Amino acid sequence: MDKSERLLVFIEESIEYFEKKMQGMDRDRYFADRDIRSILDKTINDLILCLVDIAEACLRKGKRSIPDTYKDTILAGYEFLGETVVKVAPLAKHRNELIHQYLKVNWQNIVTVKNKIPDIKAFMEISREFLISGQEETNDEH
Repeated sequence: MDKSERLLVFIEESIEYFEKKMQGMDRDRYFADRDIRSILDKTINDLILCLVDIAEACLRKGKRSIPDTYKDTILAGYEFLGETVVKVAPLAKHRNELIHQYLKVNWQNIVTVKNKIPDIKAFMEISREFLISGQEETNDEH
């Protein structure tokens, strides 16, 4: 399994884990339970960093340079991944807020990411198609 495939598996597993941890979650429990808060914050951080890594893999495959910011890196994949990048790129801001422990806005970031899961899944599937396409021909030639 190459790095791109590992990233895609990781993001699938992270989405599933995040959704499981969000079951029955509300704002009060999030603020009251330090463990669940830590789990959700870290899982979102992992999800968003994985989106960036997948975007970088797509840019490398397309022989494009990697921008300096996470948001710009995701947006730079527009040529290969289309409109889905516009839907997930703003999540980079939420990741920055989470890791810098802006506790008052973290719950809203959790809700935003939860609501963006369908967009993250779409990004993942389009990325999978782009990253895997062409590999079959390359693998057949060897």
